[in-house]
Amino acid sequence: MSQEGYEPFVELQQIFIDNQRQFNIKCEDLMRRTKSFYQKLAQAHGELSENPFNANLNLYLSIEEEARLVLSVAQELEFQRDKILNSLNMLKESSKTKLNKSGA
Repeated sequence: MSQEGYEPFVELQQIFIDNQRQFNIKCEDLMRRTKSFYQKLAQAHGELSENPFNANLNLYLSIEEEARLVLSVAQELEFQRDKILNSLNMLKESSKTKLNKSGA
C-alpha cells in the first residue's frame, strides 16, 4: 500500500495552502462585492433623502442582480469554510488514540 516517493505530509501541506488561498480569494471577493453593494444602496438612500423628485431611481435596476451575486459568493464562501472545518474535524478525529477490540 506504500508508494515509493509518496509524501502524504507534503500533499497535506499543499492541500492546506490551496484551500487557504481559495478561501482568501472568495473572502476578498465577498468583501469587495458587499462594499460595492453597500455604496450603491447608500447613494440611492442619500439621493432619496435629499430630494426624492431628483433621485436617480435607475440605481435600483442593478441592485437585485448585485444582491444575487453577493448571495452566490457568500454561499461559495460558506461551502468552502464548511469543507475546511469538516476536514479539520476529520483530521482531529484521526489523531485520537483508540483501542481496537477484536472479538469478545
